[in-house]
Amino acid sequence: MVHAAKKAEETSEKISLKLASIIRNSNTVLLIYCGSTYGLAQHMLSILKISKPQLSLTAIDGDYAYNILLPYIAETIDLAIVFSDIVHEKTLTRLLQSIFLNNIKSMFIIPNILYEKHKVQWNRGFENINIIEIENNIYRLTLLLTAMKTGIYIGESITRINRMKNEIEIASVVDEIIYRYKYVIDALKTNKNVVVSKTMIPVGEYLEEHNYNVYIMNETPKYLLLNNFINTLNVLILIHSSIEDHIVNEFIIESVRKGLRKEQFVNMRINTDPFTAPLYGILVSMITTLKN
Repeated sequence: MVHAAKKAEETSEKISLKLASIIRNSNTVLLIYCGSTYGLAQHMLSILKISKPQLSLTAIDGDYAYNILLPYIAETIDLAIVFSDIVHEKTLTRLLQSIFLNNIKSMFIIPNILYEKHKVQWNRGFENINIIEIENNIYRLTLLLTAMKTGIYIGESITRINRMKNEIEIASVVDEIIYRYKYVIDALKTNKNVVVSKTMIPVGEYLEEHNYNVYIMNETPKYLLLNNFINTLNVLILIHSSIEDHIVNEFIIESVRKGLRKEQFVNMRINTDPFTAPLYGILVSMITTLKN
């Protein structure tokens, strides 16, 4: 796990340097997510907006963007950044063609599994398109780090961005994470029902990719389904940042009313900046799911 964390640190450093050099001179950036990468796009959008407030930023679904939106706004976009899970490769391919035809400067940051599968087709020198591959097992962790490092390089003078510097060397805290959150790791090994808060959507996307039943707090309609059978669950794992305590407390009270007992909750409360909290959630999830 330490090796994976170090690899994510190294990879994110290279990508963030490239991104920062472009975004410094950009006015309009479009973040496009394919499949279950909305949380990653939203995480980067929030950090970039704080690090460069004058930057015009939008996050949008790839299937909606490729032919409904891009042909009409292509000339206004300085940079498009594209994320994808390993399942929605058709969306990604359509998007690549649309961006190529509309000559939009872009950076596709994708899992290496997708790149290896399509590299013969894609490796033909797309003008203005940079395709970056990340090892699939560290994809989401690397992108969370990339967003934070890019924000630091662009907005180092901003206090909230600058203080994240102390939380991006994650390999050094793996053992501490294992010790502190052992109860969550144990719970995740035997239980598949997880509720994540809005700040933890990237963690939920990772767990869902690993066959967990994931519900985003107050996000309908799937969240409503959870309410329908909540009293049949043995354990419910809650993953959230401390800034969302009030929302989580409301959820627990409502769940108890529906029949769940307080001792059935496993509560992973991460008491850090909400931008860095997903890092620890992802680390715990990776420790649980990766073999080494």
